[in-house]
Amino acid sequence: MQPSFASRDLLREPQPGDRWMVVAAHPDDETFVCGSMIAAAVSAGARVHVVCCSRGELGESVIALPAGSTLANVREAEVREAAAFLGATIEVLHFADSGFDGMPAPGSLCAEGVEVVAAALGECMRRQQPDVVVVFDGSDGHRDHHLVRDAVHRANQHRANQQRALVAEVVLPNSLMRRWLAEAAQARPDAAYHAIDPASFGRPDTDITDVLDHRHLLDLRMQAMALPRSQHTPFHGFSNDLTEAFLGIDYIVRTNR
Repeated sequence: MQPSFASRDLLREPQPGDRWMVVAAHPDDETFVCGSMIAAAVSAGARVHVVCCSRGELGESVIALPAGSTLANVREAEVREAAAFLGATIEVLHFADSGFDGMPAPGSLCAEGVEVVAAALGECMRRQQPDVVVVFDGSDGHRDHHLVRDAVHRANQHRANQQRALVAEVVLPNSLMRRWLAEAAQARPDAAYHAIDPASFGRPDTDITDVLDHRHLLDLRMQAMALPRSQHTPFHGFSNDLTEAFLGIDYIVRTNR
């Protein structure tokens, strides 16, 4: 039976019986971006299902891959392990990683386009019937994150009015991204992100509708983020203060557009 939502905020007051879907473009997005959201919903008794749209094969591994394995296989195993650790179920879709730039390969998220990805996510929504859908808004500038965000909204629009979910975009505020860039300039002077205009990096702080304090889940989230061993976290090598600012607080733009 669908829970009664009239007297509470689905995002801030998850309860047993609620259904959440977290949509990620690549393995590790679910933990690096949405880990606290997953943990908070699960701890409140909601059922959380992660949909990972690709296997992240164009990432750069920071470990030597096991003999006979591929980065796609390793990262898929990592995302399944991390989701289970956080208490979520998971499925991995068939799309390929588009990479950060260049011509996207056939079968990749950006080559397939919003409508095709939305159709696949719409089928997931039909099966899962989520009340809340959480997705990264693409504040980091990655084209796959932008496309998956748009596909989530398109898929939700195609549902009947009474079935549409509350969509919560997890965002990176511009104020925090400016701090991130300042530290990154010292920690990783060759990173591609330094070519981005700080004024346009991240989401304008004025867009944010909800600020959720999840600092009590920080240790759990850090444990989950350690499970994707093939990838450095985006916060690798940064100060404790900045890491906590990103991981202890979730910044949300809620929308049903």
